[in-house]
Amino acid sequence: MGWDNLPPHLMKRIRSDSVTPASALPCCEPVMKYKNKITEVDGIRFDSEKEADYYWQLHWMMREGTVKEVELQPKFVLQPGYKREGKKIRPIIYRADFKVTEADGHIYYVDTKGMKTPVYLLKKKMLLYRYPDIDFREV
Repeated sequence: MGWDNLPPHLMKRIRSDSVTPASALPCCEPVMKYKNKITEVDGIRFDSEKEADYYWQLHWMMREGTVKEVELQPKFVLQPGYKREGKKIRPIIYRADFKVTEADGHIYYVDTKGMKTPVYLLKKKMLLYRYPDIDFREV
């Protein structure tokens, strides 16, 4: 049975974070867990309007020359993967929204948050413990 053949009541229950994004499925609008709205800017899809708006601010700061570079979704390994009793345990990874390099070379990381989930708060603690000198900002 393919995605095209699912009954409508099941199509509506597909989460936005499933393997196949709901937007790619026929007859289905994505239902976001925290009511955020996927927004596209410059051909880049952002998970929320707040994140897209912050990207625009960074874009203008680059044009002004105060920001030299912006990297999207920088990855931090909070705990490496390992094997236990023959099972592979995946690493714990945190992805910030932006890595910003200012004109003077200073680097900081930004996460745009609307809802601070328990998982986010735990990963933030792990991030700040593992990387104590990081300049991390929430907006």
